[in-house]
Amino acid sequence: MENVQNNDNVVIPDMEHDYHGHPSYGKILIRLFILLSVSLVVGFIFSPMLAVILIFATAIWKTSLVMKNFMHLKYEPLLIWILIASVLFILVAFFFGIYPDICAIHREVIPR
Repeated sequence: MENVQNNDNVVIPDMEHDYHGHPSYGKILIRLFILLSVSLVVGFIFSPMLAVILIFATAIWKTSLVMKNFMHLKYEPLLIWILIASVLFILVAFFFGIYPDICAIHREVIPR
């Protein structure tokens, strides 16, 4: 242990200053249930296009709540957030890339 303490490259966290505490998991769970309820109800109230936009907006909000509080990514460095943003960008580009192929399928119900 003497060897580790003299090494300047090793950073030992200090529990008094580095501990961020736990968030109120009950409040976060209630927020997640409220957002789930909103995303379920919105499909019956608004037009389909607006409902899809609101459902995806609440899904993004719920994802950010889970990532920040349950995965504890709130305190991570900027490089982790850049990595997450790049993966999400690639995923969105993939979906927009295959969207024309999915919509180009013509389904005919009447046989010829």
